[in-house]
Amino acid sequence: MKTGIIIICAMLMGTLCFAQSISNPKTIALTNKLSSIIIPKVDIRDANIADAVQIITALAKEHDAKKTGVKIVLMDKKNKSKVIMSLQQVSLHDLLNYVAQASGLVVEVQDDVVVLTKPKEEKK
Repeated sequence: MKTGIIIICAMLMGTLCFAQSISNPKTIALTNKLSSIIIPKVDIRDANIADAVQIITALAKEHDAKKTGVKIVLMDKKNKSKVIMSLQQVSLHDLLNYVAQASGLVVEVQDDVVVLTKPKEEKK
């Protein structure tokens, strides 16, 4: 029961992170693309956040119908978080939210790029 509640809370937080700039057509298109790319299997073991972003970028390109993928930028280069994740049939949208949450970051969808960055109150 606790695990289910945690997962629901994580998904809600992710949805809120993706909600910004939703009126911009490019942002809407990118957000839709993030939801449409389904990764059949993700198995990341003890990777630092930068390596995890590289892995996810490659998976996004591989599983994108157009094979173009998505630009993902890690803005917090000092973040030393380790990512350990094993998921199946997960959207790129949800995967990015899980990784961001596990690393203390937020996801910002901009015109043509997804940015993983520190929460605004921590940037100062």
